[in-house]
Amino acid sequence: PFCLHPCCLGEKVIELDANNPRFMNHQGYRWGAWLLLLCPILLLPLATQDGPSHVWQALALNHLAAGDPAWTAVAEPNHPLLYNQLIHRVLQVLLALGATGPLAEKILQLLLALPFAAAVYWATGRRQKHPELAAWVPVFFFSLLFFKGFYNFIAAAGLALLAFRLLQLRPSSPWIHLLWPALYFAHPLGLAFVGLAALLLYASGFVQAKPTYFQNSAKARLPFLSLAHGAFWALVFVYTWFASGSSGDAASAPQAVPILERLARFALGDVLALRLDLRLILTCVLTLAVWVVAAVPLRLPYFHRFSWILWCMVLFAAAWAILGPDHLGEGGFVRQRMAWTATVLVWSVAVVRNELLPTLAKRFLSVLPAIALVLVVWQMNDAYRQDPSARARFKLHEADRIAVQKDTVQPDNYALKTNHFPVRAK
Repeated sequence: PFCLHPCCLGEKVIELDANNPRFMNHQGYRWGAWLLLLCPILLLPLATQDGPSHVWQALALNHLAAGDPAWTAVAEPNHPLLYNQLIHRVLQVLLALGATGPLAEKILQLLLALPFAAAVYWATGRRQKHPELAAWVPVFFFSLLFFKGFYNFIAAAGLALLAFRLLQLRPSSPWIHLLWPALYFAHPLGLAFVGLAALLLYASGFVQAKPTYFQNSAKARLPFLSLAHGAFWALVFVYTWFASGSSGDAASAPQAVPILERLARFALGDVLALRLDLRLILTCVLTLAVWVVAAVPLRLPYFHRFSWILWCMVLFAAAWAILGPDHLGEGGFVRQRMAWTATVLVWSVAVVRNELLPTLAKRFLSVLPAIALVLVVWQMNDAYRQDPSARARFKLHEADRIAVQKDTVQPDNYALKTNHFPVRAK
């Protein structure tokens, strides 16, 4: 009752021979999307706004662990079970192994891209009818949230994609038990969305299995234990949310944005743009295309169970992006995170449903890699252009970068003054 493989759902399965030209087309989109995703990381510095601050926090963790008096006089470790620290621990290990700050950040960016590379692989599998969807993945990855340096959120999004894949095909997989704590330590939004998917999946599977519940108890037990495990980490999050003081309102919370402006910014894909110029027009087209392509198959008279679950989360994220607050405790840019999550989930619906699209949409998707390439290159170039305002934005944490190079204390690190990072001021 918990098998959600396309074959078990009654979908038409397409088996493509390796010599079939259509399969070669799948391979071309796969390698093209991988190149768009990985080459920028490998070939360009890719400066991010908060990246140097995260590296300095990881360096501080190493010095505090060694008992360095110059560091212990200024900072101290935060709550041991604090969320929002997965990437700091990865950076901590890389720095301890001898990597420099820029190299450690580069390796981290590659690790963050791996789940998205896996998503490209799924979107271009032999059974997928539209491998063109893979071209959107690099655009999702190189978004404003990446260039802001929100690495923990990007890590949680990648882990969530892995969890959704397991929940769709193998909801009883023991690997899900490893993803629960990883999602918690990465970012609570990832834990929330995967938990919602697991809850809906277990509820729908239980209803289907109820007539023969005792016969299927062995199959039902592991998904229930997995859901209980996820609930445990949700309770840990609630505890640390209040214990660390992160539940307070942000002092710099902006004024409420009118509902029409929120709706316009969400619908136009502003979450993917760095500046309000020609790139915004391109991101508007790309984001709206994702929604249209996924919505076209809705004309069919049936829903598949997992796509219905994804649509429930899309509606939740979209409602928050339009109506919800932009600050939650000390966390900011919540609406942009939700809008980005909703768009990625809509893309996931299109991949899961795997329905044939109209010829016009297919032709548009065929030229998407070129559009995505232009968009990504322009976004990366924004960090190094000669515009003073752009330089100022990306040099916000320049003092942290210098402190990492010199291996010195940086008492003005902004994260020290917050309660949701692994190191805080004394």
